[in-house]
Amino acid sequence: MENLARNIKLIRSKDNDFYKKLRSYGQLKYRKRDNVVVVEGQKIYDDALLHLELHYTVVSESYFAKYQDRLLSQSEQSRLTVLADSLFASLSELKTDQGIMGIFQQPDYEVDASKLKRVVLLEDVQDPTNVGAIIRSAHCLGYEAVFLGAGCAQPFSPKVIRSSMGATFHLPVVSLSDIDQLHQQISTLKEAGFSIVGTTLSGSSDVVPATKLALVIGSEGHGLTAQTLDLCDHAFTIEMSDRADSLNAAVASGIAMYLLREV
Repeated sequence: MENLARNIKLIRSKDNDFYKKLRSYGQLKYRKRDNVVVVEGQKIYDDALLHLELHYTVVSESYFAKYQDRLLSQSEQSRLTVLADSLFASLSELKTDQGIMGIFQQPDYEVDASKLKRVVLLEDVQDPTNVGAIIRSAHCLGYEAVFLGAGCAQPFSPKVIRSSMGATFHLPVVSLSDIDQLHQQISTLKEAGFSIVGTTLSGSSDVVPATKLALVIGSEGHGLTAQTLDLCDHAFTIEMSDRADSLNAAVASGIAMYLLREV
């Protein structure tokens, strides 16, 4: 490790312990161990900075050379590390890295259902791109929380964060450990006065009038399980062309959220 002006750390060796720690965060188990979120790219980094607790800012040498004055004025020196371009590139999940990433504390959301009006629950939605897109749509359409049942993509994985365009930092996203917790959450919402609406291919296309509504969305391949659907007050379907079998989970979710949003 070398030092730059003002004691900023510079790492050029792949044997450096801090670099190895950063590499380990490419795996979920190590992010969970340290309870951190890895954010890459300028826009999402700036967004996370407004909402999450920052542990480290990591930039490439090229990025530092270009934006040194701004970094030194905005960043605490103890939290800023510069990596050789090749080392930074080895950490990046982007085709072309943007030269900046942040390691943030993972938020621990507590949700008071009595104070909400529109929420989304996902059951076994595994594709991180779909999960991120659903969270983004929920944020854009005024839904106030997203609950992820067991089998869903991890909400603070880099792919979900990128697909959500940072929406994971703007509304509570809560992971539920198993199917029983998902069903318990549905029961809690019912007790708080929510109408529970499950999405299916064979329900009604009528918009459900409800002051408080929870939209439940099933897996990409199989939809909601019968057990979960039985807990729903209504089964909602999107009218489609006779020539089509189904919609992508994220697209269908966005349409359903729009149709059932609070108006």
